[in-house]
Amino acid sequence: MILRVVKMKVENNKLEAFELFMKNLHDEKLKLPGCLHFDFFHERQNKNVYYTYTIWENEKFLKQYKKSDLFKEVVSTLKSLCLEEPQAWTIENVFNQVSHEE
Repeated sequence: MILRVVKMKVENNKLEAFELFMKNLHDEKLKLPGCLHFDFFHERQNKNVYYTYTIWENEKFLKQYKKSDLFKEVVSTLKSLCLEEPQAWTIENVFNQVSHEE
């Protein structure tokens, strides 16, 4: 299992459109093969800074998503709503890693 965290800074006058887009994206992402969880947060102090937290079964499914039309749409839409390019991290849980040994 891997986690994908994306940080986005949204233009203040586009917050409503951004939140609507993310709400619709939630359902679409969860339909994707290998997408186990999708969450959406914003900072308490900076209401225009958002994070998505997605859990993928493995990196293969994340790579498939990155090649999809949905991903292309997400990138295009975020470019029009965000102040700067989103930052993204792919991370693994150190304590619950699956052994790759036989």
